[in-house]
Amino acid sequence: MTEFKDADIARGWVDMHRAAKGSDAQNSNFWAYEALEDLRGHDVERYWEIINEIRRLDDSDLMLSNLAAGPLEDLLVTSGSAFIDRCEALAKTDDRFKAMLGMVWKNSIPDDIWERVHLASTCK
Repeated sequence: MTEFKDADIARGWVDMHRAAKGSDAQNSNFWAYEALEDLRGHDVERYWEIINEIRRLDDSDLMLSNLAAGPLEDLLVTSGSAFIDRCEALAKTDDRFKAMLGMVWKNSIPDDIWERVHLASTCK
C-alpha cells in the first residue's frame, strides 16, 4: 500500500464522510478509509493520532459520530487496554471528545473497558 501522510489521510477521511453517499467525491476519497484501517493493523499509535487529527479538522456531530462508530470503536475493540487511559484523560478536558466517546457502541469491546468508556463519557 502507498504510504500517505497523516494529514492527507485525515483530510481524505473527512472529505469522504462529508460527501453525498455514492457520489464521486465519496468514492474518490475511499482510499483514506482504507489507509486508516490498514494502520489499525500495524501502527495503532498513528491510527490514534489520525483519529485525533480528524477531530481537529472537523468536530461536527456528523464527523464525531462516524469516528465513534468506526475508528474509535474499532480501536477500543482491538486495543482498548492500551488506549482507555488516554480516552479517560481526554474526556476530562475535551467536551467534544467526551461526546464522541458517548457515541461509541459496545460491539465487542471488553466489559471492563466498556465500563470505563461509559463512565468517562457520562461523568461530570
